[in-house]
Amino acid sequence: MDIRCNKTDCKHNSKYACKAKEIHVAKNTDCRTYDKDFEKSRGSFQDVSRDMFEIAPEIGEFSHDDKLCVDCYARCLFNKMGKCNANGITVLENEKKGFCGTFIEE
Repeated sequence: MDIRCNKTDCKHNSKYACKAKEIHVAKNTDCRTYDKDFEKSRGSFQDVSRDMFEIAPEIGEFSHDDKLCVDCYARCLFNKMGKCNANGITVLENEKKGFCGTFIEE
C-alpha cells in the first residue's frame, strides 16, 4: 500500500512518504498517527502550494507491503469493517493535524 503524506513536520514523514507501521484515520478523517517532529523545520522542505503544479516535491521511494494496517473509522467508500481497502492513501495538511485526502463519502 502506498502512503503519501504532506505533513512534512511529522516524525513518520520521509520525503512525502509515510513510514509509520500502522495508520489510524478517525471518524472526521483526521490522521491520528500524525506525531509532530519538533526537529523538522518547515523551512527545510520545498514549498508545495496548491497553485504550483509545475514544481513537484522530491518524493521518497517507499511503499508499504500489503500487511500494513490502516484502521479507518470514517464513513468512507474504502472503509471495510474498520480497515481501509484503498490501494493507497494520501494524507493532506491542515493547520494542526493531517487528514485523509483519499476519503470518498459512503
